[in-house]
Amino acid sequence: MKRLDSMQKLCVIAGLAALAAAAAAQGAHKAQYRLVDLGPSGPAGQPFHITNNGLVSAAVGAPDGTDHSVIYFRGHMIDISHPGLLGANSMAFGNNGWGQVVGGANTNIEDHVGEDFCGFRTLGLPSATTTCLPYLWQNGKMTALPTLDDNRGNNGVANAINDFGEAAGAAENTTTEPSCPAYDPSQLHFQQYQFKPVVWRHGVVTELATVEGDRVGSALSINNKGQVAGTSGACSTFNPQFLIPIHPLHAIFWDKDGTPTDLQSLGGNEQSVMGNLALGINNSGQVVGFSSLSDNMTFHAFFWTREAGRMIDLGSVPGVGNSSAIAINDSGVAVGVSSDATHFLAAIWKHGKATDLNTLIPANSPLYLLIACSINSRGQIIGLAVDGSGSLHGYELDPLGE
Repeated sequence: MKRLDSMQKLCVIAGLAALAAAAAAQGAHKAQYRLVDLGPSGPAGQPFHITNNGLVSAAVGAPDGTDHSVIYFRGHMIDISHPGLLGANSMAFGNNGWGQVVGGANTNIEDHVGEDFCGFRTLGLPSATTTCLPYLWQNGKMTALPTLDDNRGNNGVANAINDFGEAAGAAENTTTEPSCPAYDPSQLHFQQYQFKPVVWRHGVVTELATVEGDRVGSALSINNKGQVAGTSGACSTFNPQFLIPIHPLHAIFWDKDGTPTDLQSLGGNEQSVMGNLALGINNSGQVVGFSSLSDNMTFHAFFWTREAGRMIDLGSVPGVGNSSAIAINDSGVAVGVSSDATHFLAAIWKHGKATDLNTLIPANSPLYLLIACSINSRGQIIGLAVDGSGSLHGYELDPLGE
């Protein structure tokens, strides 16, 4: 809860302080996007992914304080959380153009070792002491996806799904992981079991290899070729920024056959504060994420291709120290966030140049854009924003002229 609160306070303070400055700056630019307010997200919700036909998967806070999986389409929000997996909370992390949705959802079964794999307790959500399972939602029904060790692992999460119904995520096995911090709920130390990066194909779970001896990992994105991007690293407390209980040491590209490639780093090593994380992949196999620089404190967005064989530093919005690219479309345009102690703003990278998205929307817009989470082939962007009162909202940007 403390870690989430500090991040949200940073978002709100940065947003409120920058609203007037951003509006003034926008006046000097021609707006390139129409801003659509998707409505309040709640303290732990946000949009996560937009498909090429405009379907958005998201999580939204409900009046009772729980989080619900929802999808947005053409101005309508559809709650897909009930009956779900019979638990209180769920989040919709990924979807495809056919209306299939994946994510993580509480069940009605108490976690017998008190874990918080999906982070609902850490995020401050009520009734979040049950297990959390990966799910596939389609045709109006949410179904649990299998975990490891013949589905005996207690928890898991599905982070992305491609147009062929192949999903990527993380799943627990039945091995106690000694590298996890000692169990102490007062310090938000919940994780006890190993979890591995996985893919689900035709309902069957397959474990992906980690690198450099890493014992835990997560697959975060999958393209239509079945190639996957993600991370492996050290078991840690649940990280509200990454939504996984890991310190990400290695950014990884997995080929369709499961062969892993360590994407290396932008100069940082295993002592870095943030580590290295591959977050997005497009259908050409181009990967984006963030990586620590040689000072092990600063981190920048990166772009990687198999042909280049190394990370390319995408830099940050001018005047802002850190950055992370979260998603990339098939035209090679990436979106994400640029941040430091005094800035927290949504960013876009075109032709290797980072730009503050707040300078590309109409002047005097009611929202300040904090994070850009996804971009589709039409250039539509979704993410998280803050209004003048400090409330978090989901947003969609539609390129003008469409």
